[in-house]
Amino acid sequence: MILDFEAGIISYMSIITSLLFSISLIFVGWSSIKSRSIKTFQFQISLFISLYIIGELFEIKQISTLLSLPDGLGSQVHVGATIFLTIVMWMRLYYSEKNIKALKDTPADRT
Repeated sequence: MILDFEAGIISYMSIITSLLFSISLIFVGWSSIKSRSIKTFQFQISLFISLYIIGELFEIKQISTLLSLPDGLGSQVHVGATIFLTIVMWMRLYYSEKNIKALKDTPADRT
């Protein structure tokens, strides 16, 4: 099956994606502001969404030509956002396993 998209439709899809991510950033950002800590998952996810939105904005042709950005910069920012999300998830997994092992070694479990 061959999909025939016009170039205009693809740029509109990028704008719609940026708007949807911006709406999700508002909700997640609000919950991270309410938690008042940068160690919370909400804050880390809001950073990821912010990086992803920046990458999306760099991929919009009108913005990239206006700012004279190199081609592919948006994709590189997306990769950076994905690496950041991977690090966040691995760190959370590592510390959760470390805390679970500490809970199993308590004296109450030995009886």
